[in-house]
Amino acid sequence: MNVQKIFDALQEDQKSTALGIICGELEEQGYKVVLDGREVNSAEIFDGDHEDLEDKVAPLTVALYKDGLLEQEFTLEFIGDREVVIERKIE
Repeated sequence: MNVQKIFDALQEDQKSTALGIICGELEEQGYKVVLDGREVNSAEIFDGDHEDLEDKVAPLTVALYKDGLLEQEFTLEFIGDREVVIERKIE
C-alpha cells in the first residue's frame, strides 16, 4: 500500500467524503477493501451506503486483499476532516 498516495488524494479532493477517497485510492492500487469485516467499495461509500462506517468514532479495522489473499491489516482513525492516523494492526 502506498500511504503517500492516500494523503495526496485526500488533499486533492476537498469535497468528497474522506472514507470514499481512501477506499478509491486503495482500489486504484489494486486492493479489495474490507472495513470492520464488510467488503466495501468507494462507489457505495459515495452513495451513502455505509454511513455507519463514516460516522464511527473509534478506529476502523481495514483489511486489504489482492487476488483473494489478505495482504495487509491496519487501523484507520480520523482525527480531523482530512487527517487520519494509520497504524499497523497488532493482534
